[in-house]
Amino acid sequence: MRPMLDPEIRARITWWKIQGLRQTDPFIKFFMLYMCLDAWITSESEEEKDSKKLDWLINNENDLKKYWEEVKCGEQFQSWLNGFLQRGVVYDMRPKHRGEFISLTNTDNFSQVVRFIYQIRCNLFHGEKSPVDSNDKQLVGWAGNILGKWIEWTLTKTRQK
Repeated sequence: MRPMLDPEIRARITWWKIQGLRQTDPFIKFFMLYMCLDAWITSESEEEKDSKKLDWLINNENDLKKYWEEVKCGEQFQSWLNGFLQRGVVYDMRPKHRGEFISLTNTDNFSQVVRFIYQIRCNLFHGEKSPVDSNDKQLVGWAGNILGKWIEWTLTKTRQK
């Protein structure tokens, strides 16, 4: 049987989700909603490294993965995913990885989408996303919308258990 999300962590995620969804700035919204995702997968995976947490999310049975399949079917959600698909790549802007990129070729591939969002997070957290760059603003905006809807949906569904 899978462990349930710790109630204290759940309460913090819920609070950050509410704050994130209130944001009008896409960069702050994404930052707050990514904190929700990171807190969730850190708590359940008990991993410390980002790569290990993402591997856990992608390769193990968990509520986030389970409810992704439901939430991704929404028309608005699909439009955000299609925005990602039109871009196709996100460059890795960390100093030792310049010139590398993460591709997105299939929005039905959970791993590709999660790693695409993670790369956006890396670029933002390492100071390489600009609020005046329209491409960056769109990518961060779509990622924030996706995270917000996904986390909200999963919190709602797991509350009903």
